[in-house]
Amino acid sequence: MRTRGIANSHFFTGLGLTFVFVLSACAPKPVVVQAAPPDPAAVSTAASQMLTARPTDIESAAQPGVLTAESVSPETMPNNPGSTPTIIPPAEGRPAPEDWRDWPVIPVVSARARQIYEAGLALGTDPTRFSKVGDCQAIKNVLVGIYDKPGYSLRENNTDLEETIRQFGGSFDRDGEAVQGGYNAASVLTPLMSDPDVCEPGETPLECEVRVHNPSIMIISLEVWWDGRSPAVYEKNMRQIIEFAIGRGILPILSTKADNVEGDHSINLATARLAYEYDLPLWNWWLAAQSLPNHGLDPDRADGFHISQEHAWPERSFTALQSLDGVWRGVRPVEMLPTLTPTSMPASIDIDLLLPAAPVSAEPAQITPADARFTSSPSGFVLFSTARREGGTAVMEGIFLMDPSTGEKVAVAGEGTTLQAVLPGSRQILISRGTDLYAASLDGTPPVLLTNRFSTGGIHSAAFMPGGSSAVFIAEQENETFLVSYPLDGSGSWKRLSPAGSHPMEVYPPRDAGNIFWLNGTCVSTETCSPHGVMLSGSDGSSAEFLPETIGAAFSPDNQWLAFQPLSSKEQSLVTLTSLDLARQWPQENIGSQLLDFSWSPDGTRLSLLTLDRSDYSGQWLDVRNLIISTADLGTKILPAAAGVNPRAVWSADSGSLLLTGTQQTDSGYTILMRVMDARTGNLRDLTGQAGFLSSDFIYTTHIAWVPPLP
Repeated sequence: MRTRGIANSHFFTGLGLTFVFVLSACAPKPVVVQAAPPDPAAVSTAASQMLTARPTDIESAAQPGVLTAESVSPETMPNNPGSTPTIIPPAEGRPAPEDWRDWPVIPVVSARARQIYEAGLALGTDPTRFSKVGDCQAIKNVLVGIYDKPGYSLRENNTDLEETIRQFGGSFDRDGEAVQGGYNAASVLTPLMSDPDVCEPGETPLECEVRVHNPSIMIISLEVWWDGRSPAVYEKNMRQIIEFAIGRGILPILSTKADNVEGDHSINLATARLAYEYDLPLWNWWLAAQSLPNHGLDPDRADGFHISQEHAWPERSFTALQSLDGVWRGVRPVEMLPTLTPTSMPASIDIDLLLPAAPVSAEPAQITPADARFTSSPSGFVLFSTARREGGTAVMEGIFLMDPSTGEKVAVAGEGTTLQAVLPGSRQILISRGTDLYAASLDGTPPVLLTNRFSTGGIHSAAFMPGGSSAVFIAEQENETFLVSYPLDGSGSWKRLSPAGSHPMEVYPPRDAGNIFWLNGTCVSTETCSPHGVMLSGSDGSSAEFLPETIGAAFSPDNQWLAFQPLSSKEQSLVTLTSLDLARQWPQENIGSQLLDFSWSPDGTRLSLLTLDRSDYSGQWLDVRNLIISTADLGTKILPAAAGVNPRAVWSADSGSLLLTGTQQTDSGYTILMRVMDARTGNLRDLTGQAGFLSSDFIYTTHIAWVPPLP
């Protein structure tokens, strides 16, 4: 290992700060010269400037199945590096920093972390490279170097990590310019510790490493303790490292340490606070080390700092690889989906879905302009349609607006009309009247008829494409059911998306313009179909089987998570969570006897589940269980039970509440329950009486959405 230190006479003025030499970590107790306190304003300014700086272009050898820098362009990224991005707020319900001991070993990626990573790709960071910043416990022999060498082995059921090893090959078995025994958080911020043979004059080890390696992800694992060193100084220096990385579009992964030489775990607490504040992934190495002999520490060394080579080194490398894998899978672009196979059907089909043979309803749909009192309410508004059973026939009751703070409602479309879809952030909606499908607006403009061949048999048979320029829906013609797209301005023709021989049963709201997911089924008649898998179609008409043996699915709004119900779960009520690339799956068992409803929060961090519980002893049906699964730790929160028949749980626009609906029998007939529950506390506000949905027939909601306030 090469040595750096006083011999390097470069003087550092980067970031507007001056540092003096500090040597610590993995070495005897040093003579301490305190680093000059950082200027937070200067750090923030520098980070902002670095976000818009042009990064150094580097070459990256492409490998099969590896996402390269050349395959990502600024045009494909959501953040424009030439402007100030909107910072995504942290998700609700994250574990507190004070509870860092209970944080999972493998971090869960936040929306903010994805934003940093995507902005970095747009700036030119290399998605095939990661860097380390650390001391002797980060050198390649201790931390992940083995995965660049032949002969390594992975533990059972972890072969999916091979993809991550291929993706980052060449980054494992290197120390780089920001790792050395004796480093601490101050060391990587002073040019006195830089290698003069590699680094430019005045360049710090951190700056040098980023210039030389151009990583997209950075693992930061630093700091030993000695008398006179404070967590406050550590935190200040760590802030500079974190903000430097974020300013360059590099996603930091922070790390706890196994030791407690300071006596009060104050360094780990400070690290957790930083991870919480910046909403960054944290690899909880401390928790992983607790299950090792002597908690991972070397029993033959009395310093209480060094970890054991026999037990801790392998565990440290493996959990670091798992953390890198989890973070990378959580942030990488959605383009890693299966390759689509062109269908036997042409993308454009010579049919007219407005044939006279299927006449338009005698009374075309009409929309009453929405009252601004509802649409501008700070808590948003609930838009929904209802129906009732009359003599064995479903009668559509119309479409309504409701204020979720008061329960007051108003009709916007009359009897016979059903809500089908809502375009997020706009007044645009899709509605149906029998087999007629319309594009409509809450401003009251006359609805535009799209087709009179609309299929009414599915739960979700229509959706907007992102941006609202097109709609996708399920249509029927000559005893065949197919999925089509159609431009809402009428500028093009109908385009078939489903292959011949398939039977679309449900279309999921598309999250990006190029991929449409839908539920396929097998039918013994036009009225009797059974779902058996999720399909993926491209906007060009190509299709592929995405998730076979599946009877239902829900995609998170941020397009990172998928919850699905396997075909085998008909008897087990099993729901599985997975990343969109399907690489890792987490079955959720013991959630109840029958799954009734599941939906994602708008921020993509939680999944609501309503299940019916049955007594194993008596066989009787018990309560409707009301559960929430968090993607932060995959923990399950049990809320007070829901009620009614056909229950639904609809998330509020801010992801803080749930609207629980269902049908309940009364002395005079039936009513639709409308109850708002705080998703954190379980506190309930009952709006059933104010909403006033009563009928002598069985009455229920068909489609429902909680919409953010409109300008």
